[in-house]
Parts: sequence; structure tokens; C-alpha cells
Amino acid sequence: MKIYLDMDGVLADFFTGFAERFGKDHWKMIENKERAISELKGTNFFYTLEPFGGASELTQFVQTLVGKNGHGINSSPLTGDRDNSVYWKRRWLEKYGLMPPLENLIFTGRKEQYAMDRIDGTPNVLVDDKPSNINRWNAKGGIGILYQANQDSLVMLKQKLIKVVESS
Repeated sequence: MKIYLDMDGVLADFFTGFAERFGKDHWKMIENKERAISELKGTNFFYTLEPFGGASELTQFVQTLVGKNGHGINSSPLTGDRDNSVYWKRRWLEKYGLMPPLENLIFTGRKEQYAMDRIDGTPNVLVDDKPSNINRWNAKGGIGILYQANQDSLVMLKQKLIKVVESS
């Protein structure tokens, strides 16, 4: 079993960074969000994001729970900006000491492809802030846990992860 952590919304404070990039107090105040996201293409935006306070603690906890080889990142790059997004997301992970083993570093818009272990068929875990990602992950046989670092309890997330690992 691998436990994959999403980056934006779980480890990295995407929404605060997004709002600040466009001079707004809250990301929902950005008038044309699609255009604003398009303007992030080709920039180092992901590298500029602040980690959530619990990002390092969560990563270390997952490594303790399933071992360093069981820890992974599964994050979506911006559409039409894959190589640039991946470069800056990887640099961000290195900067904050949150890198998993390279074979567990996944950047894709189709996260659910990794819901099951390809060798033994056991379900993998995805911790993500986006309900649609969790729904697609679960539909492919994985174990999805919805977690939004800016509002959910890290203690509760840890308890959920312990239960999942103990029941596998």
C-alpha cells in the first residue's frame, strides 16, 4: 500500500498564493478564475507557495506509518503547462524536504490510474482536497480521504490513515 498526498490544498497553500498573485484578499474574489489560472502558465507560481503548517508533520507521519517507500505525491499539473508545473512543483518539494522516492512522484490529471497497486492489486490511498479526485479514486478501487489543510484537522486525518493501514 502506498499513501499518496496531493500537493495543492493538502501540503501547499495554493488558494492563498493564488489570491495574493492577483492582489485579492480571497481567491473567490478573482473575477475570471480560468483566465487567472491560464496566466500562471510558464511561471514559477508553484515554487512561491507557502506550505501549510502541518505539511512536514503529515509527510513524516506517512513515512513513519508506511515507510519511506510507501510515501508518494500525486499532484495535477496545470492543463497545457505540464513540464513547467512539474518542474516547479518538484523544486517546491525539494525546497521543503517533502520529496518522496522518485518512483512515487506522480504528476497527472488522472490520479485514479494509481488507485490500485499494479503488482499485487492492493488499494492505495489518496489524500486530496478535491472531492471529484476522491470520487474517481474510490471508483477505481482505491481509498480516498478528503482533506483540506486550511480547514480540516490533521489529528483526524492521522487517525483515518492509521485505521486504513491497520485494516489492510
